[in-house]
Amino acid sequence: MQAYMSEQRGGAGIEPEGILRDRAAAKFRSVMMEKKEQNSQKKMLTFLYTASTFLVLVILVRQAFLRNYESVFFCALTLALLYLPSLIQVKLRIELPPPLEITILCFIFAAEILGEVNAFYVVVPNWDTMLHTLNGFLCAAIGFSLVDLFNRNERFSLSLSPVFMAIVAFCFSMTIGVLWEFFECIMDSFFLLDMQKD
Repeated sequence: MQAYMSEQRGGAGIEPEGILRDRAAAKFRSVMMEKKEQNSQKKMLTFLYTASTFLVLVILVRQAFLRNYESVFFCALTLALLYLPSLIQVKLRIELPPPLEITILCFIFAAEILGEVNAFYVVVPNWDTMLHTLNGFLCAAIGFSLVDLFNRNERFSLSLSPVFMAIVAFCFSMTIGVLWEFFECIMDSFFLLDMQKD
């Protein structure tokens, strides 16, 4: 009781040393766990970049030997698209969350290599529907991330509400989807491709 009274008299509002030490230790553990998780996500991302690049190069060489030049083009396009997120991050000096980057890489591989080169659009039922659905969520996440980057950036004095951010993400996703359908229709009409698989 006397120790409590002397604490109250001596330092009003000052917490005992033990509690401060415990809070600092808990915060340190939390920061270390977060860093460990980020490191594991970055390792996963590096592995995914390496593995997907290797697979695409192997498929590209195989398609070149088979003289399937359309598939060679899709493989070259895939290689360019795989490194596009990294290029954007370097040029714009932003950092995309690793889970979003992993999802983008998987989507590119599924759409171009599995869908176009290996004909999953024709062989696997509802492959196109699944990718369109995934693309909607992916574009919404990218739109949300872009607005969030503006919100956090010190150069802009924006503070947008979560409802507005959700509306922007939805509109961004819908716009990308519509533009992609226009692109498919133009390619089918003018270049006699079958991107719409109809």
